Amino acid sequence: MSTKWKVEEVDTCESTFIIARKLPAWTIVSCNQQTKGRGRFNRHWFGEPGGLWASYNLPIDPKSPRLWGLLPLVAGVAIIDALRPYAIKGLRLRWPNDVLVDKRKLAGILVERPSATMASIGIGVNVFNNVAALDGLTSDSPTRLADLIVGCPSVKKLRTIIADNIAENFNYFLEGGLDAIASKLESAWGESRPVVAITDTDRVCGFFVGVESDGSPILRRPDGSTRTVPGITVNRMKELI
Repeated sequence: MSTKWKVEEVDTCESTFIIARKLPAWTIVSCNQQTKGRGRFNRHWFGEPGGLWASYNLPIDPKSPRLWGLLPLVAGVAIIDALRPYAIKGLRLRWPNDVLVDKRKLAGILVERPSATMASIGIGVNVFNNVAALDGLTSDSPTRLADLIVGCPSVKKLRTIIADNIAENFNYFLEGGLDAIASKLESAWGESRPVVAITDTDRVCGFFVGVESDGSPILRRPDGSTRTVPGITVNRMKELI
């Protein structure tokens, strides 16, 4: 693992965010069981033993506060990169913060900004945990890494692989913004799918074809035109198939 990172391990906690926000950048907080984890819009995140439940703290420039909002995409690319050597069929990123295998959810990402100079990337990956118990309790059917590959890495090894890929892609991002990882993002989305982007005032339908440099989703309309939906306004983007 990159020498930048330091690791704090606990057995059980309410949320790794609670611990991580008190620690410096380049710290990873991980636990075996998370009792009050949460996802986007405060949805409950189940963090049972056997999964990777961790927060990765990164430094951010207080003069560029909006950049931290792009970190879910940076982290998504990092997870895809970390798992790419295992050749998982159907592995893909779903805007803005989920890693799926076909239509089943493998991992989720949530980013907090506990201070002006630090962001904390919360990552949950189903590895060996009992995902069968989650069927019907989550909006997406779950899957786990142990069922997808032979020779599944340990949770600690996966934590390290993801840490190294976060550091690498974060450095690219600092140097060139989202454009620096644009080709990785393009391949991470997988095939174009019909979606509806839901905002407070609108429902925009189209085929998801990628993102702008500010992370906003681009949809291709039935007439062939494209429309960018400002990412900050999107409450949910739902895949239609």
